[in-house]
Amino acid sequence: MKILVPTDFSENAFLAARYAAEIAKKHQYSLHVIHFYTAVSSGFEENELETERDQSPILKADITIKEWVQKLQALYPNILISYHNDRGLLEEALPKEAKKKDYVAIAMGTTGASANKNIFWGSNTALIVAKSPIPVIVIPNIEHITPAIEKVGLLTNFKQEELTTLQEFVHIFHQEIDVALIHVYKESEKETSVDNRLASWAFNIEEFSAVRKTNKLIAPTLKDDKDQDTIPEVISKLIDSQHVDIILVSKTRKTFFERLFTPSVSKAMTLRLQKPAFFGKTI
Repeated sequence: MKILVPTDFSENAFLAARYAAEIAKKHQYSLHVIHFYTAVSSGFEENELETERDQSPILKADITIKEWVQKLQALYPNILISYHNDRGLLEEALPKEAKKKDYVAIAMGTTGASANKNIFWGSNTALIVAKSPIPVIVIPNIEHITPAIEKVGLLTNFKQEELTTLQEFVHIFHQEIDVALIHVYKESEKETSVDNRLASWAFNIEEFSAVRKTNKLIAPTLKDDKDQDTIPEVISKLIDSQHVDIILVSKTRKTFFERLFTPSVSKAMTLRLQKPAFFGKTI
C-alpha cells in the first residue's frame, strides 16, 4: 500500500513529503511521488518546458524529480519510494491517479511554488480535497511539525459521515488515539443542552477500539446570527487550547473547512493552518 505524494518541487512540497515519509516509516507504507508538468502545477515556466522538449527527449522535470526523490530517499533509506511524471492539470489528473493504484491517501502541503498567489489555502489543495476518491492529508508549511499523533480533533456536527472519516483514519494509521470532539454552536443555544448532545454523540466515537478516550471542545459563535467568519476563529482558539496533533474533517464539512483558509487578509493573522488536517474521501 502506498501514500501518493504530489510535488511541484517546492520546499513546501518537500516538507509535506517528509511528513508522509514519517507516516510511511511508522505504518509500513511505501511512497509514490508524482509531478504533473504544466505551468500551473510545476516549478517551470511553460516556455521553458517547451524548450526542454525541443532540445532533449528527457524533460527537465524528469531530471528534477529524480534528484528530488533522491534527496528524500537519502533521509529515509528504508522506505520504498517510486516516482513518475505525467502531463496534465493537477486537480484533474491526481484524483484519476488515486483510483489506479493501491493508494491509501494523498499527502500534500497547503501551498506550493505558487504560494505567493495563495498564501493560505492553496487553490490546488482545495480542489484535490473536493475531488479525491481517497483521504487527503493536508500538511501546513511548518519546518518542525511533529508526525507523532496522540490526539485527533474531530470537527463534529453529529453526522454519520464523521464516523466514516474516523474509521478511515484508524484504518490508515493503525494506532490508538485520544479524540477531541470539536463543536461550535449558536450563542442562543444553551451550553448544557449542547454538552448533553455531544456527550450522547461521544458514545458512537467510544465504540471504536482504537479510541482510548474522548473529550469535548465546545464554544459559541461570536455572533448570535452565526456569522460564518467567526466560526473559524472560534475553532482556531479551541484547537490552540489543546494538544491536538491532527484535525479530522468529514466530507460534509469540507465546504465549511475551506472557509477557514480563504485568501483573506483579515484572517491572515489568526487562521494560518498550524496542524495537519485529514479529509475524508469524496464518494
